[in-house]
Amino acid sequence: MARPKTEETNVTLRWRVTKPFAHEWEALSEKKREAFRQSKGKKNPPVRGAELPGYYYLDIYRNGQRETKRIGLLTTYDGAANDETERNARQVALYYRDETWRERHGFEGNVKGKIPFLEFYGSLVPGRHKSWKSAALMLETFPARNTPLAEVDYEWLKTVQEHFLSRVSQNSASTYYAKIKAALQIAVQRELISSNPATKIKAIQQVPSQRTYLTKDELKILAKAPCEKPEVKRAFLFACFACGLRYSDIRALTWGKVRNGRLELRVIKTKEPEWIDLPPFALKILGNRRDDNEPLFALPPGEWTTWDCLQKWSKSAGLSKHVTFHVARHTFATMMLEQTGDIYLVSKLIGHASIQHTQIYAKIVDDRKRTAMLSLPEFELS
Repeated sequence: MARPKTEETNVTLRWRVTKPFAHEWEALSEKKREAFRQSKGKKNPPVRGAELPGYYYLDIYRNGQRETKRIGLLTTYDGAANDETERNARQVALYYRDETWRERHGFEGNVKGKIPFLEFYGSLVPGRHKSWKSAALMLETFPARNTPLAEVDYEWLKTVQEHFLSRVSQNSASTYYAKIKAALQIAVQRELISSNPATKIKAIQQVPSQRTYLTKDELKILAKAPCEKPEVKRAFLFACFACGLRYSDIRALTWGKVRNGRLELRVIKTKEPEWIDLPPFALKILGNRRDDNEPLFALPPGEWTTWDCLQKWSKSAGLSKHVTFHVARHTFATMMLEQTGDIYLVSKLIGHASIQHTQIYAKIVDDRKRTAMLSLPEFELS
């Protein structure tokens, strides 16, 4: 008598390049792509051969049905960080396989919800923005950091907020707490907990902060100053005159997006498609047209390499301001608001979801007007 088939659940770890960066995968040499395919398999996670922004997910086949589940682990241009990210991704897959096996055979789960919060959060840090690591360092001094995921509740989160606020500024505490909330949401996605308790508590509010921007005179100085990586200089100056594009947006641009003096843009943060007219100086920065599939700017791999280059460039030009790529965004908004005086127009051009985000630039312009008025010379009265 034939043995009846048992219900099987197959879990396979997969990786996929993030869509806006797919052109970079295609731009890899055929030899490199073939080496990647042979060493890791066409769909398996890359560590060597394709250091690109991408994400891990689980391919789950259960009772003949396929399901995909993203697990919140991302790769970057940093190979060493990607190694650690892959190890964490494989561990997640093992957890999931173990848990589904135990459930199928009637055993009580030994993984779900019992992982200490700090251990789980630490597994998410590699390959993510530095604020995730900063929040992890803050958590290491939190007394209840080893509370199991399933026991994280309203009171625990309130205590975390108080812990952050007692040690850093309100805006930093707001940023760090947002990472805690995001980590809990990832735990929900991985079915380690049933719901996110952070949705029941009010987040720490951000307060208006000073924006660093460059004046027109400072831009002229930078434009004349040499930079050790000319492509970083071109990209930064282009962003100052092209709607203050974010670093991620600039990195994703190809020559195929430029047509008749206009730029087709899909802002990565808002996902909304835009067509923008490029001013003459921005077109001058671009220079001669190249192949449609080539990146608009050949930026160095690794975000921090670009940041370090900007710092060296600005210091060699004699500027005392802390220049990051986001300063280009603030510079564009301030210049455009001075030029037009139309806050609604600037909000639309810079891609803000709400005019409230743009009002900080109006305050900057008002302060500059006040300073200019108070600096007018005095004369003796007869």
